[in-house]
Formats: sequence, structure tokens, C-alpha cells
Amino acid sequence: MSTLLERARRGECLADLDIIDAHGHIGRTAFPIMELSPASIVADMDRIGVRCIIVSHIQCLAVDAAGGNREVLQAMRQHPGRILGYAGLWPDSAEQVRQETLRCLEEGFTGVKLHNSNGFPYTDPAYAPALLLADQRRLPVLLHTWGGDAEFAQVKELATKHPQVSFILAHSGCLAVEKYIQIAREHANVYLDTTQSARVYGVIARMVKEAGSEKVIWGTDSFFLNMAQQFGSIIGADLSDQDKLQVLSKNARRILDRILR
Repeated sequence: MSTLLERARRGECLADLDIIDAHGHIGRTAFPIMELSPASIVADMDRIGVRCIIVSHIQCLAVDAAGGNREVLQAMRQHPGRILGYAGLWPDSAEQVRQETLRCLEEGFTGVKLHNSNGFPYTDPAYAPALLLADQRRLPVLLHTWGGDAEFAQVKELATKHPQVSFILAHSGCLAVEKYIQIAREHANVYLDTTQSARVYGVIARMVKEAGSEKVIWGTDSFFLNMAQQFGSIIGADLSDQDKLQVLSKNARRILDRILR
């Protein structure tokens, strides 16, 4: 029987593996992207064999998060079951956040994406209604992180307060890999996301071996980063095929299966 790496090297489509990309995007940004349509993401998925991707709009960083969510919804409707949505939120008020989160959930969004480059901490009181709804419905919440102590402190507070939320830490291991591993081991509802444009050699294998294979989830940042390259970082890692399947499929599937509609 061929290994997953051998199959990938032959260029096989691995659609039988139920691969899930838990961190994607749509929307125009400063990155030099030749093809900006959601269809281009699906075409990349088809070449690799990715079943679905959960995307947020780049406006999750900016005040027009609601407009970005409408574009995500359009992509979801164009590619049902293939493109899923994270609701992006701008914390201008708790009531606005609550209404936008409810609107998105009623439209079938899968979770919430928060990005601290907007200048607001994840513990900002305006986010509280969204996090409460996520806790009640057992949703995933994807948090942009970059190895900062303040981020780890906020995640610890939120993970303790909202035990039914699956908190996914984007770009885990970019810096302070030992702190990412520690927080994932300390909190059952905290997961590590593999998305990185550049990484220290062996960091994914280290996170899997030290945090546990059930705590690491594949993400790509597509279409800002190349999906095939991000897939290669998992399929070529020094891991067993069983661990690769946990990262590429089973962990995200378990989180999605917990959601209460």
C-alpha cells in the first residue's frame, strides 16, 4: 500500500481522505494574487482532493466586516458544501456584533473569525455576544495569533470562560512554539493551526508530537498562500500517515460535527 506522501508525489487526487482546510480567505488585499474568484480556490481544492474550506473575508480586519460576510455568503451559495464561512466581526458595539453574528449563523455560517490587527483585543466586551453564541452552539472560533504574550493571556481567559468553543490559533509555531504547545496541552478546547508562509524546519512535527496529533489542524491562508505548498508541508512532514490524517481531516471534522444548529 502506498503512503500518503507517495500518492501525493504521483500527483494523485486525495479526495478519499475528507481533507478540510480550516483557514482560508476571499477578498482583495495587498498580496499579488492573479485569480481572486472563489472558483479559483475550488479549482485548487479539486487538484489536491480537498473536500471543503472555511473562509473569512479580508474585511475581518476592517470596519466593513459585514460587507465581507455578504461576499462570503455569495461564495458559499456558489459552491455549496465546498466553501464554508467564518463570520468576520467589527467590535463597534456588543449589540451590532450580536446582530451580525446571528445574521450570519442564520445564513449557515460555520464559525467566527477574529483578527486583532484591527486594534481590538479578543477580550473586548463588544465581542462577548459572539463568543457566547459560539459557546452555546459549539462553534469554532479562529483567532489570528503571532506568538505574543498578550494573545496567549487572552486565549487562556476565553478558553476557560467558553469551554464549548473550539478555539483555533492561526499561525501556531510562527514564534514561541513552546507556548503554543503549552496552551494546547492546558486547554482541551484550544487547537493549533498550521498556516504559515515560512516556518522553522520540523515545527509541525514538533507540535503534533508534543501537543498531540488531535490538537493540530491544517489551514492554508488560501488564496493568499498557495494551497499546494501548504498541503506539502503536512504531507511531507516527519509524521505517520495516521497523524497526517488527524491534521488534514479528522480534527477539523470532529470540530464541525460538534456544531449545534
